[in-house]
Amino acid sequence: MKKFTKIVCLALVCVFALFALTACAPNSDPDKALASLKENEYTAIKDTLIVPAALTLAGVKGIDVVISGSKVVETDDGTKGEHVTVVYFLTADAANSAWETVQEYAESEKEEDASDWKIKKFGKMIFYGTSAGIRAAM
Repeated sequence: MKKFTKIVCLALVCVFALFALTACAPNSDPDKALASLKENEYTAIKDTLIVPAALTLAGVKGIDVVISGSKVVETDDGTKGEHVTVVYFLTADAANSAWETVQEYAESEKEEDASDWKIKKFGKMIFYGTSAGIRAAM
């Protein structure tokens, strides 16, 4: 009976670990990312023309859709803008080949006082913006 209890406990730990890992994954569906941004009080849009066209001119291929969101936050120092852009690609290979070009484009979009500006890649998605903005889109 003790052996059975240990096996059941181990199985439960594995199930909880699986839930924890999948709960932290970014939104692979653009509509869910858009809803998540709006839920976190960001002004968010789904763009299939402007940013994808600019990135295509820069040599990036395989873009599916781009989600952008921004929000103004009151801080002790005044107001601060939070921003995020999520570029969804058709495949993970397209995201890998576009990684360096999108990094350069994201750096050109960076504001001078954005000290917490981040650029991250998850599978077929590339996120860039402030840390809080990226967390809100996930």
